[in-house]
Amino acid sequence: MSCKEIERIYKKLVQRYVNYYHRGRPLWMLNKHIEACTKGQWKAKEPAILDLALREDIEIPKVKELIEKGKTRKEAILQISKNMRFQVSETKVEKWLKGLKKETPKVAGEVAKQKVEQQIKEYQKSIERLTTLFSKGEINEESYKRAIKTIERNIDQLRSGKEVSVVDERKVMTVEPRTTLLSYPPSNPSKLWYIVPFFFGIIGGLIGYVAVKDEDEDMAMILLMFGVFMTFLNIFAVWLFFQ
Repeated sequence: MSCKEIERIYKKLVQRYVNYYHRGRPLWMLNKHIEACTKGQWKAKEPAILDLALREDIEIPKVKELIEKGKTRKEAILQISKNMRFQVSETKVEKWLKGLKKETPKVAGEVAKQKVEQQIKEYQKSIERLTTLFSKGEINEESYKRAIKTIERNIDQLRSGKEVSVVDERKVMTVEPRTTLLSYPPSNPSKLWYIVPFFFGIIGGLIGYVAVKDEDEDMAMILLMFGVFMTFLNIFAVWLFFQ
């Protein structure tokens, strides 16, 4: 891809950021995001720009073509950006901004609407993933219900036009297999469980282990060992008594 092509992609990114941050500093926000991507992953500005463009649903046919041929998203971005040189002057960007500011609010409103619809689709995908994990027993029922309730509330707020921290919530709700929901820390089992092995020995330890192992595995092992200890202690006490 040529320098002209990355300039065209960057201009579309500027357009998006003007639409999203028309009351703030769109160019400053865009440059900060490019800088963060560059430092965090790509080590160069050109692939960072392509990555941001793809996240904003700006089509880059050559990246899509490479992915269809079996390349990963990252490999495709790196290959496409290999010979690119981003050389857009501040003067040129200022000219773009002057032209973009003349757009009617209706355009920005349409883009914002599309963004909301996309966010709702992402939430719906999260619900599907959570349901799959719950059906496999990889998350417990309480966490599942809380997560679904939070997602549905956020979907309702998006549809009604209310503010909601969509990006943060979406990251929280993205659950990978064999993990627990990050948004809801596991509840700590009651310390009263120590009474069970104290009075019932190893049997009480086994009961305590089964009851709390899903919430606190360390505590479950302590209860089991405490039950074993109390059993031997009781046996020793009985032996002393009959001496």
